Amino acid sequence: MTSVGILTVSTKCSQGLAVDKSGPALEALLSGPVWTVSERAVVSDSRQEIASRVLEWSTRCGLIVVSGGTGLSADDVTVEALDMVFTKRLPALATAMVVGSLKITKFAALSQVCAGLCGKCVVLGVPGSTKGATENVQQVLDVLPHAVATAGANGTRHLHADEGASVENVKAGKVKAEKVKCGCSRMDEQDTAHDVQGLSNDLEAGVARRARKSPYPMIPVDMALQQVLENIGKPRVERVPLGQIANGQVVAEDVVAREHVPAYRASIMDGYAMSSADGAGVFAVRRAMTAGASTDVWELQRGEIVRVATGAPVPRGADAVVMIEDTELVESVDGEERKVRVLDTNIVEGQNIRPVGHDLRAGVVVARAGTRVTAVGGEIGTLAISGNSDFAVYAMPRIAVMSTGDEVVDTLGKTVTELPLGAIRDSNRPALLAALRALGCDVVDFGVVRDDPDALSQTLDSALNTCDGVISTGGVSMGERDWLKPVIEQRLNGRIVFGRVAMKPSKPTTFAVVPYAQSQRFVFALPGNPVSAVVSLHMFVAPAVRKLAGHLVGVGGSEVQVLRPSVQAVLLDRVELDRVRPEYVRGVLAWDHKKGAWTVELTGRMQQSSRMASMQAANALVSLPIGTDHKPQVDIGETVTVIVIGPPQI
Repeated sequence: MTSVGILTVSTKCSQGLAVDKSGPALEALLSGPVWTVSERAVVSDSRQEIASRVLEWSTRCGLIVVSGGTGLSADDVTVEALDMVFTKRLPALATAMVVGSLKITKFAALSQVCAGLCGKCVVLGVPGSTKGATENVQQVLDVLPHAVATAGANGTRHLHADEGASVENVKAGKVKAEKVKCGCSRMDEQDTAHDVQGLSNDLEAGVARRARKSPYPMIPVDMALQQVLENIGKPRVERVPLGQIANGQVVAEDVVAREHVPAYRASIMDGYAMSSADGAGVFAVRRAMTAGASTDVWELQRGEIVRVATGAPVPRGADAVVMIEDTELVESVDGEERKVRVLDTNIVEGQNIRPVGHDLRAGVVVARAGTRVTAVGGEIGTLAISGNSDFAVYAMPRIAVMSTGDEVVDTLGKTVTELPLGAIRDSNRPALLAALRALGCDVVDFGVVRDDPDALSQTLDSALNTCDGVISTGGVSMGERDWLKPVIEQRLNGRIVFGRVAMKPSKPTTFAVVPYAQSQRFVFALPGNPVSAVVSLHMFVAPAVRKLAGHLVGVGGSEVQVLRPSVQAVLLDRVELDRVRPEYVRGVLAWDHKKGAWTVELTGRMQQSSRMASMQAANALVSLPIGTDHKPQVDIGETVTVIVIGPPQI
């Protein structure tokens, strides 16, 4: 049986202001021996919500029917949302629905139905009315099983009969449903299976054969981050001495103290150790005890005192320390004290002495797994007194960084005073290297790589051989020399997890995984525009680095909030909203002590993805929703979500 998802698109239904009727009707229609409805949901008229749910279901459903949002009003966005996630459009299937519905009512012409594939899942977009939804699906119900089987197959020759397997004979029960003579196959003329090379352009084909539209579905930001975290791998544990633990590293195992602290009775202050039973009076000063001195060879006698420094061991026979301010000199010889009067008349046992194990007892856990080492110094100091020689910590990832492009001039190598026409200075690589070092990564600079498949594959191969992953910029869009995606798929046998993200800037952001030496490496191929590259780093790379560094260990709550922290802030600017994609504009996050709230101000009105200056002084990305006719802008004083990418101003 084929798993089916039924998604109703209606803001009113999602808010409980209306009852979903098309969903139950479609579920009744798609019941029986062929189908099983495994997913049901209602979402609002939101491109992001529709696309996210379809993408989520497409990995476990063979068919998804989306009802509602196919009309002519500005709020009807289902077709546009599905267009974002379609990896292949099925116009003939959509036409079949329209033609059949037109035989019933001429008003079917006003419904913008659609059909396509999301990966290997067939997706239909149909009207929201009960009548319109069921009638459209009924027009193609007989061919849907074969469509689903074909979409889910790697090659379709085994699904097709030579003779007699028409749709009519399938309905009559003369042949099995999965065997149909329909002429839909184009790839099975040969007996060999089709060798799928992913969705990227063929490296061996000319520019005239490149795709004119990106074959990669444009997935929502939250889903992209989820897929990164699911595919990035697990933190790696290493044992290192104390001096090699870096700021930001996370303890991987509980650290147990091997010894007491202090290991001896220690004086809390500078003064004189004595027997509390002696009380006040004049005493002979036997000797001085400084920190680090040994008391094993002698014992203090009654009627005498010994001068002690803060932290010094208290000798046997003494059970109290009188601070120096509570004494006065009585006699000295050659600058040395001989007799001292103790003025304190209320001396008690244990006074000003830290007993053995007062600060730390042997066997006690001093740092739990998941403890993050900070620049404050407290964690390193605590580990230092534990008595352990090395510690298990999560290794910081080793990441290769490269820029690509024939036009890119290296700014970290030989100085170029005058740029040739068409050349640009590389700002991406220096910015990414700096940001990754701030995250604690071990970075390796692979320089600027020219736009050549051989050079790219050789450099990527070398980088993956020595690093946990690669971050590149450029070469991921639709240009004739954008080779990153095909090189990853066709030369490195990698898998493109996603190739586009519904966001502004950074839409072409690409994330891939590559099998390598019995393990898996990752590749973030970021856009070439400078701001796009840096925004992508903070939106996707930084959370991945934090996960690999163990930041989720021992932490409750939202993974996203831990790996990509955000706050609510009052906007100090008026911003027009983009009508197609959510936008992440650069801002300065600060705490307003008068208002007792976070505020955020844009770094400037010019927020183009090519303008690196808009990143200057930025410590936040202001998350803005897609604009609508009802909400075309965000005004001064409104509260917005702000992703924190640097220390806020306090």
